Amino acid sequence: MRLILSILMMAASIGGFVGFIVPQYKATQALRVQAADYNKILENARTLQEERNKLVTKYNAFDQSLLEKLNAMLPRNPENVKLILELDSIAKQYGINLQNVKIENVTNEAQTNVRPGTAPANPDIGTLNITFSVAGSYEGFTNFVRTVEKSLRIVDIQKVTFTALDDTKNTYQYTVGIKTYWLK
Repeated sequence: MRLILSILMMAASIGGFVGFIVPQYKATQALRVQAADYNKILENARTLQEERNKLVTKYNAFDQSLLEKLNAMLPRNPENVKLILELDSIAKQYGINLQNVKIENVTNEAQTNVRPGTAPANPDIGTLNITFSVAGSYEGFTNFVRTVEKSLRIVDIQKVTFTALDDTKNTYQYTVGIKTYWLK
């Protein structure tokens, strides 16, 4: 009887070990691996937070006037109305009138269709095409163009056409197509 009882106890122990302890041990091992992954993620988060703090400190060390100039050069939105008002102000300085303003916001699809041999468009930079007319003298127009090219805002003059309005006054109608950029 003792032998049978001993064998039953031994079998129950082995059965309990195989049926309960081994699955619990495997579950514990899986939780340890998961905990190690979470600890690694937390360490990466701490590293990223430290790097972010360093970059914020560097950014705050920049001269604010230089940051404002950079924002004027490549604004964070198209600011098409502000640009048109600035162009109108410059035109009035030289006695010419800004007219027939047309704005075309270039989509990402249009930017990806670049000619072979040219650099692909940066997806973080948006472009804005503006076409307008100015009427005035040749000297006023050239001074207008010089002032526009010296402004902080990046502006590419894409197209210029002109027609004579009045031969006696040397007045011309200039149609100008420009492209400007903004940060998305």
